[in-house]
Amino acid sequence: MVLDHLKVAPIHDQVLRLVMQGALTQFYAFTLVLVRLSGLMIVGPIFGQKLVPSNLRVLLVLTLAFLITPTVHDHSRILFDKLDANHDGRLTGDEVPEAFGARYEALLQATGKEEAAGLTRSEFQSSLRPPRTLLEYGKVALCELALGFSLGLGVFTILTGFLLAGDLIDQQTGLSLGQIADPSLNITGSVTGQFLFQFAVTVLLVMQPTGYHLTMLSALVSTFQSLPLGEAFVSVPLIDLLRDLVHQSLVLGVQVAAPLLASMSLVALTMGFLGHSVPQINILIVGFPIRAAVSLLVLISSLTGITRSAIDVVPATIDALARAVGAV
Repeated sequence: MVLDHLKVAPIHDQVLRLVMQGALTQFYAFTLVLVRLSGLMIVGPIFGQKLVPSNLRVLLVLTLAFLITPTVHDHSRILFDKLDANHDGRLTGDEVPEAFGARYEALLQATGKEEAAGLTRSEFQSSLRPPRTLLEYGKVALCELALGFSLGLGVFTILTGFLLAGDLIDQQTGLSLGQIADPSLNITGSVTGQFLFQFAVTVLLVMQPTGYHLTMLSALVSTFQSLPLGEAFVSVPLIDLLRDLVHQSLVLGVQVAAPLLASMSLVALTMGFLGHSVPQINILIVGFPIRAAVSLLVLISSLTGITRSAIDVVPATIDALARAVGAV
């Protein structure tokens, strides 16, 4: 009995150790998925606005993390099948895009293979190891958070073009005196700007074939293929793209406001000519309701073009951000 117990005890301890190590690795993967998704929930339009209650956002990100974590290990296999052009079960250097070159070289060195030999499907999958120190975990978690944050920040930046368009419109129509506080964005903005921003977000939520929120989540989930857990980072092309999105946001704001700005210029020219022709008319009193009426008519007529601008610009921005972060 004693000998049998001594023989079984080491096996029991080893099995228990493996189970605990596997559970720790899964929990570590869950926290990293949670942190990457949280970056989008902090600043992303709709997801990051205070109009959505905090407890609902926390519940959403926890639910998504529970659903995504068990499938994370399959993402490398999916990426391998996409890159394996000749379907021979080996991934060689000529089949790997430039964006994955560094990861491919690191895996070759880890396996001790030469480039001509290539990598198998099992060798291409990177293993996740729990960090040894809290500082190491904080560094990895910060990179994961920055990845999701950058994706949400890019889309929010391009949507601020509609806020800028509203500010330009209200300055010309005289509605800038009635600015309102927006608790969802923690800013004070124009009435027209808030309307255009919320209108653009509403259009994106119902756009075909999938809503904007699903497109955003799909782009973020696809990053697990090219950037496995623990390997996330903010690349230089992503930073350059975020800088360019500021310029695109300004251009979008001017384009959206251009029809109304042109109309207000014609109204101002007409009011000036009328003031010189008929001095008895008080232009300040007559001009304000005319400006308000014309701006309302032009804005209603421009909603179709504004809808098309949102549908064209935002999905293209999401695709550009997905390519910049390495998603395929």
